Amino acid sequence: MITVLMPVYNVESFIKESIESVLNQSYSDFELLIIDDGSTDNSVNKILELSDSRIRLIKKDKNLGLIDSLNLGIKLARGKYIARMDGDDISTPNRFQKQLDVLLSDSEIKVCGCWLQRFGNHGKIIKHKEFHDEIVAELLMHCSMSLGAVMFEKKALENYHFDENKKHVEDYDFWSRVSWASKLYNIQEVLYHYRSHDKQVTKVFYDIQRKGDIDIKLFLFKKLNYDTGEFPNDLITRMIWLTQKIAMKDLVLFFKWIKQLDHNNRRLKIFSQKELREVLRMIKRKLVFELYFEKTSIGLDKKWRLKALAHLPINEMFFVVIGKIREMLKIKMINKFNKNVVLKS
Repeated sequence: MITVLMPVYNVESFIKESIESVLNQSYSDFELLIIDDGSTDNSVNKILELSDSRIRLIKKDKNLGLIDSLNLGIKLARGKYIARMDGDDISTPNRFQKQLDVLLSDSEIKVCGCWLQRFGNHGKIIKHKEFHDEIVAELLMHCSMSLGAVMFEKKALENYHFDENKKHVEDYDFWSRVSWASKLYNIQEVLYHYRSHDKQVTKVFYDIQRKGDIDIKLFLFKKLNYDTGEFPNDLITRMIWLTQKIAMKDLVLFFKWIKQLDHNNRRLKIFSQKELREVLRMIKRKLVFELYFEKTSIGLDKKWRLKALAHLPINEMFFVVIGKIREMLKIKMINKFNKNVVLKS
């Protein structure tokens, strides 16, 4: 019924615990397809120590990368459904059963994810949105499905491949394409524990991922058919990342771009209007917060910020003014407290 697809590379410290979390699932009709990507540590020997007929190990002669392993695994999978799993993470005992129940109960849902909880250095819970319209709209801001924690129908997705040109953002790119043909869903419960350690891709290749995902965002935004002549890629990139100094005209154009996205979506109906508006609201708020309340290194002085207030949407203008008043009151209270402490001492 299920192929559990687990690509591994040099995870000898974690692989046994990860595999055991699969073998101990409450749902047992699966094969565990492990694809070793030319590990140079003791990962393969750790796998071979575990004796279970459901384990199928494929050993690649050389390291070709995660994308190659994923595409190979989908091709070799025998199950009707594919459950992804990383070799350094842990699935809760009821994960497969709960995800399979969702897929079997609604034939329109082709991909089922869940919430994740990090462990190792900290225990933050990653709470993905539940319904398809929410998930797709959130792709405009970030990857809103976790590849390692999903189960999907093989037939529905077997013609989609992970793109070698999207290394380190291959999951985000994958969902940005799949989401237009398949219904996505996330169980609102932690079913997957995500290990945080210094060698994982999200830490080692953070800068590459940061640069790579802007192309995916632009690909999605352009579905709304905005004027790319008036709003070029470099403008959108500058305003989203705020890594360099921006001109006042950039700020004006950015808010005009936001309005055009909203207007075009009402006509084209690409995204849920409700969900898109919420995402656009968060994009605006993030920008304004960084401009007025974060210590940015892009050289914008108080005079520039004061002048820029007149160009903010009314809600954002009130947000800044109220926020600055609260800052002033907080500073006054702290100064008063410190003065009283000095007097008493």
